[in-house]
Amino acid sequence: MNAKKGRLLSIITPTYNRGHLLKRCFESLVSQTSKKFEWIIVDDGSEDATTEIVKKFKKEMVDFSIQYIKKENGGKHTALNESHKYIHGDYVLILDSDDYLTDNAVETVLEGWKKYENDNRIGMVVYLKGITENDPVAYAKDEDTPVDVLRYKRVCVSGSDCCEVIRSQTFLKFPFPIFSGERFMAETVLWYRVGLEQKCIYVNRVIYICEYLEDGLTRTGREMRIKNPYGGMMNSELAMDKRNFLKQRVKNGLLFVCYGFFANLSVNKIIKYTENYRGLKLVCILPGYLMYRLWKSKYM
Repeated sequence: MNAKKGRLLSIITPTYNRGHLLKRCFESLVSQTSKKFEWIIVDDGSEDATTEIVKKFKKEMVDFSIQYIKKENGGKHTALNESHKYIHGDYVLILDSDDYLTDNAVETVLEGWKKYENDNRIGMVVYLKGITENDPVAYAKDEDTPVDVLRYKRVCVSGSDCCEVIRSQTFLKFPFPIFSGERFMAETVLWYRVGLEQKCIYVNRVIYICEYLEDGLTRTGREMRIKNPYGGMMNSELAMDKRNFLKQRVKNGLLFVCYGFFANLSVNKIIKYTENYRGLKLVCILPGYLMYRLWKSKYM
């Protein structure tokens, strides 16, 4: 496919032992009203039949590019980092292997970005996810206005799980940090880092259909953060930015301290882990420790 003929969307699907779910994802791409996209599948060390399933997809007569990359298992965030080498599109949409897109999703995204492609303030255009096209899991109370990600999500968005479409150069600018021995980092680390430099636009339109599986990351998020505490600390520290609301800054101060204890850090090391927000971290030490004790008994 020639990327020079108009704008191109890169759809990235990180996957791990979900080969049996990829067909629905694939079929939703085959049904797209616009084929101005590429599909990048990053296999995070699957041990199932994912490789053979993707080979069958590539043999079908489809009019979009399919790239398949298999890597050693390291977690979804490392799979997203791996995709950086293969992106040819102007924008990036992350499509999980157990989800799929509405038939007009690509067309909607490319048409929507036309209004903002020359506005460097805008790093993301955010659409809705839904159980169906008419049943969104979140919605924006105000649309089409450049907003700060941290503050806006807390006031003007009901629910938090959305479909972010990010400029590819912005996506490439913020690879996920890798902490030794950790295999999970929340995607909000990316969205917050983008949001601290650029604005986003919310659009009340469902283009992404999701299903929350019992073993999915959305269901097991807290336990994953506890088992991967340095990633949790980074996510919390980003949300402690002074542009965020005080209530959210304090909440994330507590989370930062809690994850610090799960990382087996001393009080002194938690406070001095970075130069940022040391006063807030100090205030949160005792309640953060109590939270740590509670979560340790509940989740471990």
